Amino acid sequence: MEVKGCGVQLQGIIYIDSIFLLNLVMDLYLLLLTAKALGKTVSYLRIFAGSITGAAGYCLILCVPGISYILKVLLGMIPTGGLMIKIACGTKGIKELLRAMGYLFTFSFIMGGFIIFLKGKSRLFADTNTAVIPAGLGFAGFVLCRKLTGVWRKKKSSHFCQVVFQGDEGDMEVSALIDTGNGLVEPFSKKPVAILDADKWEGLKKWMKPEKYKVIPYHSIGKDKGIMEGYEIDTMRVKGNDGEKQYDKVIVTVFKGKVSGDGSYQMILPPELSI
Repeated sequence: MEVKGCGVQLQGIIYIDSIFLLNLVMDLYLLLLTAKALGKTVSYLRIFAGSITGAAGYCLILCVPGISYILKVLLGMIPTGGLMIKIACGTKGIKELLRAMGYLFTFSFIMGGFIIFLKGKSRLFADTNTAVIPAGLGFAGFVLCRKLTGVWRKKKSSHFCQVVFQGDEGDMEVSALIDTGNGLVEPFSKKPVAILDADKWEGLKKWMKPEKYKVIPYHSIGKDKGIMEGYEIDTMRVKGNDGEKQYDKVIVTVFKGKVSGDGSYQMILPPELSI
């Protein structure tokens, strides 16, 4: 398909199908990175649906005549970006949406600069108009950004947060350490497991039922192996500087003692259950 006279300051012909496919691929990269930065587990179907929305929105905005590029960005691409994030990541609340959009446009800026840099370093890349080259360079940028995001999240996850349970007498809140070294999992479901001081279970007896009982084997330094008892909690809320997140059907083990020597925190969370 060929589109002429779309009001874009380019010479020659705009191939709208190539623009759509290129933006579709780039939006896939950007939404995957945004979801990772948010710490969200999203389906590829939702990512693909959000990418189609973004690519279609970009093409429509591109062909609106009589509007400057800056206005097109402000009036079109920013709302389109918000919509594609909402579809792909299912953000809750304006604060999380704005944070996600910040990640999206940051990754877009980084990857755009990366592609321009690589194209400038190679005559082969600079002289071709095919969409395959930018898509391939975009993948290289995606791999780089994904690696950096993983390092950033790992560093960020080493902090404290607050965890709220539904206790016997209302909500019960404890301090927790998010520990990247906690690889404890329930053997059948493979779900990550949190560790809670035994004395805190005094206020959580409503969950200590036979049907919710779990046995979690573990290995530790100085002891080859052992068994920890735990229970499945219906709901758990994690609160941190970036907001609040709810987890359902969480497995929490009973630690017979204190997880913190000085009592500064009463729980250890795996990164998968962090904010």
